[in-house]
Amino acid sequence: MNIGDIHCPSCGKQMVPVRLSCGICDLHMEGHFTLDSLSQLTSDDQALAIAFIRSFGSIKKLQDALGVSYPTARARLERLIEKLNRGMEMNPPQESTILKLERGEITVSEALEVL
Repeated sequence: MNIGDIHCPSCGKQMVPVRLSCGICDLHMEGHFTLDSLSQLTSDDQALAIAFIRSFGSIKKLQDALGVSYPTARARLERLIEKLNRGMEMNPPQESTILKLERGEITVSEALEVL
């Protein structure tokens, strides 16, 4: 099961992993874990990214691998790039403020002032 394909049945938003476990020693960790950009993609988008990499970045080779026209291959790739760009839009100053808040280095009111 790909975590990028799992969405909330109520609101439709992507769900967040909160529990990890080791199959060998049965250790469990709970919390709100983040996923890298590629893990957040659906299986289809991951397959497209893999096909593009395997085609050495050639849209012409990607078109042949997918069995679609060049404009279709390019359009799919552009949509994938847009998704990846949206997933990487976190503003660094906000990120550092949130991390400081999580570590207890600043108060909630101080964090709100910065944000």
